[in-house]
Amino acid sequence: MKGGLKIDKLVASNVKMEKVNLGIQAVGGRVEVDPLSASLYQGNLTGSASVNANTNRFSMKAQLGEVAIGPLLRDALNSNLLEGRGNVALDVQTGGATVRAMKKALSGSANLALRDSGLKGVNLGELLRKAKSLRGSNPPTEQKTTPAERTDFTELGASFVIRNGIAHNDDLSAKSPLLRLAGSGDIDIGANSIDYLIKASVVASSGGQGGKELAELRGVTVPVKVTGPLDAPHFRADLGATVGDAVKHRAEDRLRERAQDRLKSLLRR
Repeated sequence: MKGGLKIDKLVASNVKMEKVNLGIQAVGGRVEVDPLSASLYQGNLTGSASVNANTNRFSMKAQLGEVAIGPLLRDALNSNLLEGRGNVALDVQTGGATVRAMKKALSGSANLALRDSGLKGVNLGELLRKAKSLRGSNPPTEQKTTPAERTDFTELGASFVIRNGIAHNDDLSAKSPLLRLAGSGDIDIGANSIDYLIKASVVASSGGQGGKELAELRGVTVPVKVTGPLDAPHFRADLGATVGDAVKHRAEDRLRERAQDRLKSLLRR
């Protein structure tokens, strides 16, 4: 078979698409879809795909441009962890008789670059403000946050290597006027769970969320562990480590100030 297929509206594995345009060529139980294009989640998809009915295998290469990542992740992975708008690149392969089996067998790579994004479930600025207010005391070692909270970023990027349904990332980069994020960890697509470590640092800025209040924590890194199901993850922030770092930085600043004062005094002599 050789031809084309146009679909006005399509739902595939709970992902909603419109204006789907497929170029199809089938021979010997193998179907090649090229080109593949569609409108989805306020953006667009372009790419190609193939299905091998003999081995029950599926593969796809696609570029998603200017998509709203929040509703896409909610429909595709039942995750409400991230919001934003931007570009996603996919190169994935899988196989299996059911959607669940295909998720567990997924492999390949993915990249995303978002702007005006938000990490939902935790307000990192508020956690840092609490760490600042608790300096000199014995703060609790962890704190849970709620899905209603969020941290806003001007840009966010990450790449993933996917093997056996587990997407591993070690190059998270997110920026706001106040915060910088790095991170690494795993998203288990087959088990619908996450095990991830975020490292949030305060940068020298008076803008953003609570920037003036957090000026003394410049350079301090807060480790935040994200675990649990994708639809309801838990965030645990090590406030004790944060306060310890803050005390260390302040002590180093005082030592530098004393050394500079001592040097000035010697030069005046």
